[in-house]
Amino acid sequence: MKPRAFAGVLALSQLVAASLVLLPAAIPLQVDAKPAAQKQPQLLEAPALSEESINGNSFTVSKIVVHAAPERVWNILTDYENAPKVFPQLRKCVIVQSKGNIKVLKHQVQPTGLGGYSTYQYIVEVTEHAPKSMEWHRISGDFKAVDGFWKLEPLNDGHDTTVTYSSFVNGGFFIPQMLIKKQFRVEMPMVLSNLKSESESVRIARKTDSSTLQ
Repeated sequence: MKPRAFAGVLALSQLVAASLVLLPAAIPLQVDAKPAAQKQPQLLEAPALSEESINGNSFTVSKIVVHAAPERVWNILTDYENAPKVFPQLRKCVIVQSKGNIKVLKHQVQPTGLGGYSTYQYIVEVTEHAPKSMEWHRISGDFKAVDGFWKLEPLNDGHDTTVTYSSFVNGGFFIPQMLIKKQFRVEMPMVLSNLKSESESVRIARKTDSSTLQ
C-alpha cells in the first residue's frame, strides 16, 4: 500500500473510532480535540477498568458505587427518550418497538470533537431484568457489533447501589481494537460519572428541602 493511501486509511479509522458508542443510553468515544462549549464531569477518582472474556469476546468492565437506590438508577437507565439529557453526545434515542421487557432502540450519536458534522445511527435490542440488569446487542446500522450490559446490586439495605457497566465494540475492518480500548479508558468513567451525578441529584435535593423545613 502506498504511504499516502495508508495514511488515508489510518485517518479514517481514527475518525470512526471516535464515534463508537458504548451503551443503549450511549456516549460516543472522544477524539483528543477539546469540545468548544460542553463541560465534562470531573471525577475525583476514576473507576478502575478490567477485561472479561464473555462468549469469546473481550469486554471492558467498570464499577462505581452510587448513593441512590437501585430503583432510582434503573429509572434513569430505562428513561430512553430522555437519555440525551444525561448523556449529551447521544442526540436521539427512540423506542422503535416494545414487547414486555424487550425494547428495540434507534440511536443517533454525534461524536465529540468532530465539529458537529458527523452523526451515526444504529439499532440495538435491549433485554431488561428490572431492576437488576439489562443487556443489549446491535441488530443493524453503523458498526459491526455493540454489545454490553448494566448490573445493579443493592448496598446498605438498598439505599446505595453498586453499578457494573460492561461493553464490547467491534468497529469492523477500519477500526483496530487497540483504538477502541484506548477510547474506553476515556469514555467509560465519564459514562459512569454522568449516571452517578444524575442518580444522586434527587437525593441531594430532598436533603436540602428537609433541612429547609426544620
